[in-house]
Formats: sequence, C-alpha cells, structure tokens
Amino acid sequence: MKISTAMALAVALLTQAAAAQAKQVIVGFRPEVGAMERAESLKRMGLKFVEALPEIGAVVAEAPDFKMAADFEAAVRSEPGVDGFEEDTHRNWLNFEGVSFQGLPLPDFGAVMGALPRFEKAPAASSLPPGVNKEEVPWGIERVNAPNAWAKTKGEGVKVAVIDTGIDFNHPDIKANYAGCYNAIDAKVSCMDDNGHGTHVSGTIAGALDGKGVAGVAPKARLYAIKVLDAEGSGGLVGIIKGIVWAGNNGMQVANMSLGAPIGTIFMRAAVKYATLRGVTIVAAAGNSGGAMGCPACYSDTIAVSASDSKDKIAGFSSRGAEVDFIAPGVDVKSSVPGGKYDTYDGTSMATPHVAGLAALAVARGAKGPSGVRAALKRSAKSIGLKAEEQGAGMIDAAALVK
Repeated sequence: MKISTAMALAVALLTQAAAAQAKQVIVGFRPEVGAMERAESLKRMGLKFVEALPEIGAVVAEAPDFKMAADFEAAVRSEPGVDGFEEDTHRNWLNFEGVSFQGLPLPDFGAVMGALPRFEKAPAASSLPPGVNKEEVPWGIERVNAPNAWAKTKGEGVKVAVIDTGIDFNHPDIKANYAGCYNAIDAKVSCMDDNGHGTHVSGTIAGALDGKGVAGVAPKARLYAIKVLDAEGSGGLVGIIKGIVWAGNNGMQVANMSLGAPIGTIFMRAAVKYATLRGVTIVAAAGNSGGAMGCPACYSDTIAVSASDSKDKIAGFSSRGAEVDFIAPGVDVKSSVPGGKYDTYDGTSMATPHVAGLAALAVARGAKGPSGVRAALKRSAKSIGLKAEEQGAGMIDAAALVK
C-alpha cells in the first residue's frame, strides 16, 4: 500500500505524540511480593517495566499519560502487594516556586531578594592559626572556626558525596580531593558540572588548603560527585533516589544535598532512610522560601541547615521551622566555580556544605554513623541568639568539635 507524504507525516507526528505522552512512575511493593508477582502486577496495571530499585522495594515503570488519571491511581493503589505509587516528577530542584536552592550571585541578589544592606565581615570565632593565609579563608569558613581545627584534622580520607549538578574535577582547588563519581542521569557520561552549583558547594566542603583560591571546612576530605541534576538544575525523582542509594551502597560517610522540593515523597524518604542505615550522614538545605522547610531537609533522618549572615542573623530568604538542626553562613559565600574561577553566592545551598564539611571533621575524629555525627555536632554548637526554629542547636564551632 502506497502512503502519501502527508499521511506519512501525520503518522510520524502521532508516533511522536504517543512517545511524548509516556511517563515514568515508581511503584512500591511489599517485601513478600516476588519478582514474578511484580511483573504480573505491572502487566495488570498496563505498566511497562523500566528498572528495579531493590534497595527501596520499588520498580520504575512506564505508563501512557492517560493512565495518570485519578481513577488509574486508585486502581494501582488497590493492586494486591502494592504499597506506594508516585510519578517520576521532573523538576528544577534548585529553583522553583516557594523554595529556592539555587546559589545566587551577589550582583543579582538585590533584584531577587529586594534591597538588603551589605554585610560586614563575620565576627571571627578566634584568630587564624599561624601559617594560614587569611585571603584563602572565606568568612564562613572562619566563622565556623574551621582553621583552628586543622591542627587536629583536615578531614583526611572521609568520603563526602555531593548530590548535585556534578563537580568541575579539574578546578585547581578541587582536583587534589576529587575521588570519583556517579552520573544518575546517564551513567555513560562524566560528572562534569555544567551548572556551577555543585562546584561551589564542593569548594566550601573541601577546597584545598594550598595558599591560594579558597579553602574548605575539611580541606583534605575526599569528594565524590553524584550528578543528579542537569545544566538547568533539573532532574527526575528517580535520578535523585538512585544518587542517594548509590551513596549508601558505596561507602559514603557524608552526603551534601543542597537541593529540594516544597513537599516530600515517600520514595525519596525511603532512599534517605536506606542510605542513613548504611552509615551516610545526609546534610540538607532548608530552602530559600523564607518560610516552611523544603525536603529532604524536612525528613528527621537528615541534618537540616538554615542560613545566617555575617552579623549572625538569620538570612531573610532562609527557610525555617522545627526541623532546623543547625545554622551556618549562607550569605556572601565565596567558593569555587567551573573553569578554575571563584564567585560569591547566597543561599541555604551555601550554608549546608559548611555543615557537611564539619560532619567530615567529626567523622575523621571518630564519630560513628549518622547518630554519632549528629551528637558530635550538637555538642559543639552554640546559640547565636536566634529562635530554635531559625538556628536549631546553633552555630557549630569546629575547634570544639575536634577536641
């Protein structure tokens, strides 16, 4: 049968439309449901298997868009053996309505946040030790008193995962401490940072102490890039879950999550629980809404961090709530950015790596597991005069932490 050019074009467009309508969903099964039963269950629901997420007892499946209707969701939830169901939402996890995690370069800060006063240098927790170049120590690193912990430990050998946009592993302040990566978006592609957010976070955690550039809180910790977000800061829920699980399966001791969403998901929470039970201390950004906390910082298994300015006030943009565990510098934070450069950002994204670096110091000094790290951080935190929902236990003093 001969098909006209117009008909062929119409068929192609319909095929493309059908492909565009396909959506991924995550389906959780009870532990007693075996692989064969799961396959039969997916078939009954009209879902096509994509991959398993065995660590959280779930599978990823493909569903036509029309199947996302409420009646379909109800049918899935009533399927024997199924105990959870979520769409694999693809969103910007760094900047979205209500809660923003994207680091903001200072030239744009006024336009985004309104006209805020400039800040003075932080009150130093104590003087810098001999031999440390003041120009290499950003105010936030000095404020948490990291330089006065370095005689005891610089975080040597501690494995820190940066679950983010990747890391520029060629950056002169990161290259020496970069140890490996996992790309949850495409395992065949490198974890090079094509956004800048992950590299900025990494410099605050473990920028090398080499007399130039910027030094991190734990300048000899080992950095692992877990790339779950693209150049725009976007990614799928499945990718983030896989990144968290990878951290749990590969011996990471600390994980930094300067990302989030305004509401939680049952499967991300399960992944956080899984990684925590395998020894990963997950440090998460509160969010920049000025209001309620984002997630995963909202989960009790994570260490949630709000942001302070250099006058020890809570940053106006910082989210807050009963879930906040600690506060850390998050305004006018200088760190590394791709291409061997440096820039100054604001956000709870920038506060969080200060605490991740402090967690690495705690691990290096013998803190065992997430509960041990949390206890060590809490013992060394001091109130800066804010409400509990703004500062949690307060600002951590690195020198007290490593005693």
